[in-house]
Amino acid sequence: MNAIEVKNLSKFYKGDIRAVDNISFDVDEGIIFGFLGPNGAGKSSTIKMLITLTKITKGTARIFGVDIQKEPSKVRELIGYVPQEISADGSLTGYENLLLSAKLYDIPSKELKERIKNILDIMGLSERAKSLVTTYSGGMVRRLEIGQAMLHRPRLLFLDEPTIGLDPAGRKLVWEHIRKLNKEWNTTIFLTTHYMEEAEDLCDQIGIIDHGKISIIDSPEALKEKVGAGTITVTLDLENHPKDAKKYLASLLTGLAISISELSPQKWQFIVHNAPQNAPKILQLLNDNHIYIKDLEIKSPTIDDAFLKFTGTQLDEDSSKDNWKAVKQQRRTFKRLG
Repeated sequence: MNAIEVKNLSKFYKGDIRAVDNISFDVDEGIIFGFLGPNGAGKSSTIKMLITLTKITKGTARIFGVDIQKEPSKVRELIGYVPQEISADGSLTGYENLLLSAKLYDIPSKELKERIKNILDIMGLSERAKSLVTTYSGGMVRRLEIGQAMLHRPRLLFLDEPTIGLDPAGRKLVWEHIRKLNKEWNTTIFLTTHYMEEAEDLCDQIGIIDHGKISIIDSPEALKEKVGAGTITVTLDLENHPKDAKKYLASLLTGLAISISELSPQKWQFIVHNAPQNAPKILQLLNDNHIYIKDLEIKSPTIDDAFLKFTGTQLDEDSSKDNWKAVKQQRRTFKRLG
């Protein structure tokens, strides 16, 4: 079964602004799906429709077969949502935040303590359950908020920039817990991120949206393959070879569909499809012709390259920094409450 089915979905605002323009896509159950796009591309509007926070203008969307427009209450029982902004209460302990969320979700009293214990365990917060959230690190707060969204055991979890502003160690710890929820609880996860490393490391599939339209949906590996060329950068000893080194190298490597660039008198870059697979052939040809390699770097296409190819722009990480300013302001508020 598909976790999400979107058919010809559109969201128009006043003045005929088409935030989302006739998009269609499916998300398989049990996967981690990354939703990427530049600012203003339509990510937020799409998510708000899927979590029933804003009305659909045109089209349909279903969550595990349940129509969002016809049965929004039933959809809310199936999903969890963690926004970018801090939602945990800094004046309460971690346990008290979970207790409050459990009551809001109307979890039966006989199950309440066990569910909170399970969440604290799986999110690695058991030892700090009785500490005020004002004393938590950024990563701990984020894990607590994800735990709050999981208390009612949703089948689908929406995470909006789940690691925004965290240091690399905190970010990777949150990734570990996201994977755990996905694998151990079979939770389908739909996330947005401005971190390409996060999308590549976590996601089974990535969808890229631009100007309200879906540009492409595929696995990280397939997206990188669609970019095509990678680079092989080599430092060569060409002292005993013809003066026109570029022409000479091109003659040796003919038939491999390589573009050759001279970066310096000794440093050369070969642009070629499937760089890791073609590198041994290139190195063997050079070696056979007594061209000795002093240094070597092989670079395959990245998710950044794929994003640039399908949107025509780099992902705006400055916007992520702006969002983080708001998060930091909320944390300052935490301290005042404490």
